[in-house]
Amino acid sequence: MYLEAIVGGKGSGKTPIMLDQMEQEAADKNANIVFIEYGQGVEHLVPHSVRRIDIKEYPVRGYGQLIAFLAGMNAKDYDISHIYIDCVFQIAGAGTASELIAFIKNLETLARQVDCKMTVALSYDPDQIPQEIKPYARYAR
Repeated sequence: MYLEAIVGGKGSGKTPIMLDQMEQEAADKNANIVFIEYGQGVEHLVPHSVRRIDIKEYPVRGYGQLIAFLAGMNAKDYDISHIYIDCVFQIAGAGTASELIAFIKNLETLARQVDCKMTVALSYDPDQIPQEIKPYARYAR
């Protein structure tokens, strides 16, 4: 599966799940992993081999701009194996459910095109998650 959405309420452990996955993947010397966060907060927990990007340093706001940023990043560095995106709603804005669904579908399309796994953290009540996103969902506890 090219896309995974880690879903849970604020403080439910989405970021630690991503950090654990990153740590396991970073053990593979051929892995080329990118972690995108909004602001600084967990930089000391990200493995040194993982490229950390503070998205606040770039003029990226909205789902469309985030997709374009990811596409550009993959065009420059074609061997990225996994991209983790924390705090999607802080980057893109909460938007509507239909905008989130379109973003997730576009993200999966991009992941397939560039052959790169992508994991996003969604602060969303698991009981309220749109049906179209459920196939990608992994729930934080």
